[in-house]
Amino acid sequence: MKVLMLLNKLLAVTIRLKTRGIKLSSPILEALPALHVTVIGVVAAFFSAFAIYAYQKVNDAKEKLDEALKHSMSVSTPNSMMFNGNNVYLNQDGTLNWDNRGKETLRRATMLYSYLDYEEKYGVPRSSFQREPSPEEVISVCNELFSLFTTIFTTYPFWNNNLVHIQGQTDSVNQLCSKEFDTKRIQEMQRIVGYLNWTWSTSNRSLMTLASRGMEFTRQQQLKEQKEMFEKQVVNMPEQMPKSEQERIWKQFHQPHVDRVTDFQGIFVSYFEKLHVVERDVIPLLSSSISSFNTYNETFRVKETTLKVITLIMFNMVFGVLLPLVTLNLLVGVNFKWSNFWFSSFEYFVLFSTMFPYLWACKFLFNKVKKLNFA
Repeated sequence: MKVLMLLNKLLAVTIRLKTRGIKLSSPILEALPALHVTVIGVVAAFFSAFAIYAYQKVNDAKEKLDEALKHSMSVSTPNSMMFNGNNVYLNQDGTLNWDNRGKETLRRATMLYSYLDYEEKYGVPRSSFQREPSPEEVISVCNELFSLFTTIFTTYPFWNNNLVHIQGQTDSVNQLCSKEFDTKRIQEMQRIVGYLNWTWSTSNRSLMTLASRGMEFTRQQQLKEQKEMFEKQVVNMPEQMPKSEQERIWKQFHQPHVDRVTDFQGIFVSYFEKLHVVERDVIPLLSSSISSFNTYNETFRVKETTLKVITLIMFNMVFGVLLPLVTLNLLVGVNFKWSNFWFSSFEYFVLFSTMFPYLWACKFLFNKVKKLNFA
């Protein structure tokens, strides 16, 4: 619309100049179309070579980063998980409550049998005033530590993989975990993983004792519960029921519940092994891949540069090629005659119909490049 208004004004000016006897000719307008077409061709050829090379470099770096992320996700996915109805290790916004709840649970877990690490490393015997933790306390801390490990590996800065489904928190966790993996996220992962690995290196004996006692106390607790249930069943059994039948009922219906004990030792060792792999392999791999991608992305800035060049080409095609041709045609045909109407219309039709595909192609390419995940 603006171009048509400009052409109307230009036509009015040329008519006034013609009526005043002023000769209408413009060497600049005559040379502009050929000049711009030549320059656009040279710029397009040069930039195409640059864009292909730069895009290939950035795309290769992006593919390596995606492969590194995929490998890291598979390596760090936990083998065993425990979810509670109300996860105290998640904040309302879906972030990990690490510095408060997380570290406090880890401190409690290492302190219950911390005297074992002191005995092993420093030869300091256990104080007679130090109480032995109760079975209920040990079982509770084991479950809390298991829940903490699960939460760490399924929330930001790690990945969720659709593993967390807690009412009111799932969407927040998924939204955080779907964020772009950047240097800040790696630093947060390193902070948590480094602290956990340090805890394992200094308190592994006390943690393994905690896990062992937790399994032992859990089995004792379940054995007590199943015995009470079985004794109530025996009371209601017929007196003539043989002893062998009672043993069969115990082994079939009660013994499996007694033996179904969470392997806290195996679970804790598995999580700490994953933490070691994350610190040794995953974090360096992600750091290297992200650094390479950011370097190429910031150096070439393929998306930003391409959009600017396409915009410049479209501008010059409209105002450096199309507009001068229309202007020259108006200058020549100021003294309009109806006998030339169809021929003039055909000229404009050919001009605009042949220029439109170029402009459409530039617009199409502009929209495609705009959707790229590059800088």
